[in-house]
Amino acid sequence: MSATTSNLSLVKPDLSDNIHQTVLHLASNFQKIDDRSDIYVSNLPTNGDWNEGQRVFFTNPKVGGHIGAVNIRSGKAASKWNSLHPYQLGDRVVPNIDNGHWYECIQSGTSAPMEPAWLVAALTTTEDTRNRTNWLPSTVYHIDDIVMPSVPNGRFYVCTVPGTSGTLEPAWETTDGIVTSDHHAVWMTYRIVKWRESGTAVNFRPFGKIE
Repeated sequence: MSATTSNLSLVKPDLSDNIHQTVLHLASNFQKIDDRSDIYVSNLPTNGDWNEGQRVFFTNPKVGGHIGAVNIRSGKAASKWNSLHPYQLGDRVVPNIDNGHWYECIQSGTSAPMEPAWLVAALTTTEDTRNRTNWLPSTVYHIDDIVMPSVPNGRFYVCTVPGTSGTLEPAWETTDGIVTSDHHAVWMTYRIVKWRESGTAVNFRPFGKIE
């Protein structure tokens, strides 16, 4: 009868096993060894599903850095959110300050200059237009101010040339990367990104400080 090892529970085929059964045992053994093998990375994982307790080791450890990182929360890995970055449907991000959740892009566009206030309830939608205001006439605007047209058009507008807006609302451009002139102010056009809360995010924490 086949026996198993004490640490990895590998199956030790018995001489009485048939060839097919032996091959199955060996395949299972190889998978167990691979699952338990060390994982080497240059940066923290930004994709895939990771279980609590899984570790990664850095390929370029330096003095003052760490040997690796351990995941303390089972979930999905994703890249951290970036400002004024183009995102496509299906892209995944996590907040720069961990809140335990990851988010999927459900409307492609460009992120705002400031990170959104992420909603954490399951499947809620976060609109990526933090600090937006409605456009106002004869108002002084500054670099990176965000305004929305009085009639929503799926875009937000970032001030790239500071100045005073006109007395009448401009005819807003709707093509990404095209500017709208507004008396002294100038606005860059961006399509609004929307994010859906989609589950639990991983939380890798460094270990093994190198003195």
